[in-house]
Amino acid sequence: MYFHIVLIGVTITTLYLIRYILLPKPLRGIPHHSSSARRFLGDIPAIKAHIKRTNGSPITFFNFTVESLKSPIAQVFLKPLGMPVILLSDFREARSLLMLRKDFDRSPALGDLLSGLVPDHHIHLKTGAKWKAQRQLVQDVMTPSHLNEVAGPAVLQKTIDLLNLWTIKSKIAVGRPWNAAADLRLMSLDVMLAFAFGPELEHSATSPTLDAVAGLQGTFEEYTSASDEPINFPEERINATLQAMLDLAATVMELHGSPVPSLHWAYLNFKPRIKNAKMLKDQFIIEQLKQGVERLDRATGDQPRVSCAVDQMIIRERILADREGREPQLLSRVMMDELFGFVFAGNETTATTICWGLKFLSDNRNAQEKLRVALHESLTEARGQKRNPTVHEILHARVPYLDATIEEVLRRAGTSPFVDRQAIRDTQILGHHLPRGTVVLCLLSGPSMWSPGFHVDENKRYGARSKTSDDVEDRGNKSWPTEDISTFKPERWLIPRVRGDGNHEGTHNEQFDPRAGPQLAFGLGPRGCYGRRLVYLEMRILFTLLVWRFELMKCPTSLSGYGTVLRATNEPEQCFLRLRAIS
Repeated sequence: MYFHIVLIGVTITTLYLIRYILLPKPLRGIPHHSSSARRFLGDIPAIKAHIKRTNGSPITFFNFTVESLKSPIAQVFLKPLGMPVILLSDFREARSLLMLRKDFDRSPALGDLLSGLVPDHHIHLKTGAKWKAQRQLVQDVMTPSHLNEVAGPAVLQKTIDLLNLWTIKSKIAVGRPWNAAADLRLMSLDVMLAFAFGPELEHSATSPTLDAVAGLQGTFEEYTSASDEPINFPEERINATLQAMLDLAATVMELHGSPVPSLHWAYLNFKPRIKNAKMLKDQFIIEQLKQGVERLDRATGDQPRVSCAVDQMIIRERILADREGREPQLLSRVMMDELFGFVFAGNETTATTICWGLKFLSDNRNAQEKLRVALHESLTEARGQKRNPTVHEILHARVPYLDATIEEVLRRAGTSPFVDRQAIRDTQILGHHLPRGTVVLCLLSGPSMWSPGFHVDENKRYGARSKTSDDVEDRGNKSWPTEDISTFKPERWLIPRVRGDGNHEGTHNEQFDPRAGPQLAFGLGPRGCYGRRLVYLEMRILFTLLVWRFELMKCPTSLSGYGTVLRATNEPEQCFLRLRAIS
């Protein structure tokens, strides 16, 4: 009898200990859903229920969490036996965290997703000497001279290819909408391939569709019906290597939510489809590197002509190798992964952001018309000669409303829905203790960004009495007016231009202020998005030529929703386009 009592006691104690071990361990004082702390799976069931109930995403659940808890900081439990993840929805504190704080580094989350795709990319490295050394390989590809003289013409040509495709589609559609997401993804891939490997590549992702759609002209009746019904244009097969790159990008999207991405990759690498796609991708990049070496070896003079990122990286690797007294590693896995990192990241982020931009311009006709007028007033020579502006004209024209439109698209798109960092030592945020290893998600579409922020005790902010912190706050740390913070409004980025005597120059002399208010689309600090200048260049060229050549008509409500799908980026659920050519 005594033995049975002891056994029951031990069993109950053991079960209690197991339950205690498996349950989430909330960090003291940080708001959270109390019901989630009592579940082994934490917030995972709540996220699934939220998505089913609202057709939202994990991101909308994070925003819902801070809003329902009425707090700029909250914690969620996303992995069994894992540490809580901190949600930070306060621009000022996020800005300080990203720019000033040495006790945070880049979180490994994105690196884990890409571990099976680009294992030697610098995204996996912690900030330090090794990371800085590897970043030197790509330091020349985002300089203004390279972007304007090398990348700009390539982007212009690929943009014209896309608009030529849309010209044909708009003629066939006769005012009917079509899904533009696939077109943008293919064009963005072409842009990134031209940027990385040069504009003379044999294959194009856009050309097969352009050729197929061109063959449909004269058969309007087959493709037209009710005026609001979308047209389903044919999608043609593209080159196997280019398709492999898209397939690998799609594989990364499938890993979202995987508790251990590295194990998931180990499983995927046994699949013939993935193995073949990676082989095609690697063979292509190796061949492009070899061609780059031969091209530069044939060049004469001290300054060889550079045509792409491959050329810049080969030149830089040779300089670094000579400085360090070693042989250059021109065909290394590091070179390959840095190059494909451009292609993958640039394709996903730019295509998604432009999709959002099309929706905003289509649904905000006043902003679209203001942009068109501003372009006509600035690019007078092209307007007078009834031609497209040149890449030099587009990149060097002063068009504040264009800059403001691009910045507002980036703000409202939420392409990257958060910026993540990890505590590398015990620290604090807003007065709350965070142990080493805690991941913080700075939300980009919640309170203080798309809706009014929460009250924060100023004494609990980082560096509350620090001059360094005050200096950062003084440089553009403003909040948006609460009455229109959620709307698409390019004008919020414009301020009156001031003359030398301190007086305003008038209503038609506005200037663009990139620090007019909260914006974290590319992150901040040393681990901010390295390719942001290229994204700005692509958007500047595409929006200029698009609005120059077409009027973006509003699509029917059924095709104009603002629901999101979280894949590699936060994509719009719908991206339909209805164009009317401008004479």
